[in-house]
Amino acid sequence: MSTTSSKARGSASGLFTRVPTDDVLPRWRAWVAAHPIGSSLLAGAVATQFATVFGIWFGGFGLPQLNWPEANGELILGIPVFTHPVAAGTYFAGEISHFTDGVFFALLFALLFHPFVPLRNTILGNLIKAILFGTVLAVISAAWFVPAVYLPHHAGFLSTSLGWKVTFAIFLWHWIYGYFLGTVYCPASKAPKEPVDQALSSAPEAETIHDATAPAETAAA
Repeated sequence: MSTTSSKARGSASGLFTRVPTDDVLPRWRAWVAAHPIGSSLLAGAVATQFATVFGIWFGGFGLPQLNWPEANGELILGIPVFTHPVAAGTYFAGEISHFTDGVFFALLFALLFHPFVPLRNTILGNLIKAILFGTVLAVISAAWFVPAVYLPHHAGFLSTSLGWKVTFAIFLWHWIYGYFLGTVYCPASKAPKEPVDQALSSAPEAETIHDATAPAETAAA
């Protein structure tokens, strides 16, 4: 009985693993650190796609649907937002604008936000940076973009007069964007550079070969 139970416990523990450490995907993370522009554009495409799909699915979770491509298309074509059935051309125009915005916001994150957040580039540190960036975008969206551009009227602090679910959905959408942004754009920490003086001092000293014949020649002279 004891042998059987110990085997069962061993097999059960084998189903779980540790939380990923900084040794996960070392080649990818090293490539991201060496190519911040290309990797951030790719991360922006992935994050925008997943967040957009989740926003459309919000209705299934009891939240208002956030269909940013639809709203952007109507805004670009001068159609009152959320007042007419959306044509395919309207959605397509909005999707191009929305997707491009998401990709280039990721580039801004990599160049102007990520390097200045005082957290180490661990897996968790990169994820926190990206979610913080998503929170900044959510504040801008809820405080200005939605009430001033999409639905131009006084919407209260962070669009709360539209209902708390709208405000929560806006933040949740950008947190999803930040999560996928931080999981793909996850550069490895660069090894600290060794000071030049220390590097020179730690270098092996060159061996000096003494001429054994020199003392003899000196004595003969």
